Amino acid sequence: MSSPSSLVGSLPIRLRNFLARYPPQIYSAAVAPRPTPPETDAPAETTLPSPYTPNRDAKGTHKPDPTVYSPSMALLYNSKEAPNPFLPRKDNRTGKWIPPRFGLRQQADLVKLAAKYKVEELLPPGRKSNEFKATRLAERGLRIKGTGIGQKVKGHKWERTMESRLEERRKAMTEMPEMIRLWRQRGHGRGWKQWPKR
Repeated sequence: MSSPSSLVGSLPIRLRNFLARYPPQIYSAAVAPRPTPPETDAPAETTLPSPYTPNRDAKGTHKPDPTVYSPSMALLYNSKEAPNPFLPRKDNRTGKWIPPRFGLRQQADLVKLAAKYKVEELLPPGRKSNEFKATRLAERGLRIKGTGIGQKVKGHKWERTMESRLEERRKAMTEMPEMIRLWRQRGHGRGWKQWPKR
């Protein structure tokens, strides 16, 4: 196993300077405290629900409430003692927002460089980190309305009514032998030769 000094020596100068200015013991995502999700009394679902809405009343999703807990936003933490250089913060004296020390393009470059050298977990949490992107993708879905966690797809009408039609078809198939028997008892099943000639 390589020593920490040899690991630091193998990093590019840009990463070394960043980690020297913002030490991982204070700023990294591993040591940043994260808010925990609120406790709910609802039991966890063991089966996945159907992605299609059964009726028109259940369609669509409303705009998310910004006060509700979000796993992706919980990753972005900014403390007052050691402000995260990747996130904006509010000035205590004036109340105005101070922009992040590193812009989004610089963050993306640093994250790509750190991921290449497998030291991404030493960087502060930010919007360009791979962990944030994966969590956000799971929340929002595949950029298709209704494919995120807890969302439903409206779908076409034939997709929404498919379950009921398949159930009717299955029921009709199970009752088919009885229907054929009754049809033959009434005299309809004598064959095509019994039809009157024209």
